[in-house]
Amino acid sequence: MIAVILVKFKKSAKEVAEYGTKILKNVPKHIKIKASYWTMGRYDAVWIVEVPDEEKLFEWFLKFGRIDIAKTETMVALTREKAMKMLSSIR
Repeated sequence: MIAVILVKFKKSAKEVAEYGTKILKNVPKHIKIKASYWTMGRYDAVWIVEVPDEEKLFEWFLKFGRIDIAKTETMVALTREKAMKMLSSIR
């Protein structure tokens, strides 16, 4: 499963970066960080991760999530190919 995580900093960029480094050094083996970008605009960062399922993603968030550091919005993503396959099965 692919998840897109949008991040809005609540602390200084330096504090968020330090905490982010701790998170990235302790990513469980079953979670793969596909991309991590700092962005300009509504959100300050975007992470794209691959996880076995929503439960594993939630466990990771519970372990490392600190609501005082950043606010996140997470979306599950499907490849276009998978979405087209699903659409073709709808009658």
